[in-house]
Amino acid sequence: MTFQPPFAAKSGPSRTAAAAIAILTALCMVWAGAAHADPAQDELAKLNELTKQAQQLIESVQAAEQDLDRKQRLQHEAENRHADDLAELEATKAQLAAYQEIVDNAAAAVYVGGRTDSVSAFLTAHSPKSLIDELAFQRTVADQMAVKLRGFREAQRQAGIIEAVSAESAAAAEAAADAAAALRTDLQSVQSQLDTQVRLVKATYYTLPAAQQALLGPGGAVPRVGMGGLVPNARVLAAYIIATYPGVQTIGGVRSDPLPDHPSGHAIDIMIGSDMALGDVINADVQSQAERFGVKYTMWRVADHFNHVHITVS
Repeated sequence: MTFQPPFAAKSGPSRTAAAAIAILTALCMVWAGAAHADPAQDELAKLNELTKQAQQLIESVQAAEQDLDRKQRLQHEAENRHADDLAELEATKAQLAAYQEIVDNAAAAVYVGGRTDSVSAFLTAHSPKSLIDELAFQRTVADQMAVKLRGFREAQRQAGIIEAVSAESAAAAEAAADAAAALRTDLQSVQSQLDTQVRLVKATYYTLPAAQQALLGPGGAVPRVGMGGLVPNARVLAAYIIATYPGVQTIGGVRSDPLPDHPSGHAIDIMIGSDMALGDVINADVQSQAERFGVKYTMWRVADHFNHVHITVS
């Protein structure tokens, strides 16, 4: 006879259920912990992604600015060509008007004085000498008129050519102006996107715990591009600006440009948006410490430099 424990049938399933409950509870705790372990890490990842997007927008703005600069130069050249064409056209028209006056006067003289050919001179001459004199005079007048008429026709031809060229240069100038205006609109759109992105970066940075902000430093709130190829003076200056002026939007360094300052790593652009007062303060500060940072010159509140302070260092 085999002995059976009185509660053997129930004890196995109970232990299994208890174990399952324990495992489920542990998993819930793990999942809950994963979801709430470190919100700062999520915000940091978000900050990194927003900063990356801002950097891409900075590069887009820089490319658009360079393209706009090229189109503005083309527009300026086209407008100058058109102005030269108009001046040449006016000079040709003035010459044509002078020839026209001569031709009109000659026609009026013929009309008033009657026939001026050799036959009429022969018929009206009072003596052989007067006939010779009249024929000589008529020959001289005819030669002069032939020259004037050739000049008149050439002036007419040149006026037609120059007028056509002027129309072409006018169309080219208008097309260049339209292209520049369209690109300027695109640039404003991209700049607006960048401004929004910069605000998101700053807002995300300031939601991080103080310890995390301290670890990132003030530069965590300022998107930068082209920092890798900067010369030592430019790197030190950029770090100073970031640490001193948290209101700066972005900082740009090495990039392609017709002038050598940026491509060589000797220049930085400190973007301040519409905060002109901040630009004034930064420009004055940098100039007052020119020897410390090796500043060669700054550009601020001049053409194309109303939203950023350009600084070139040695």
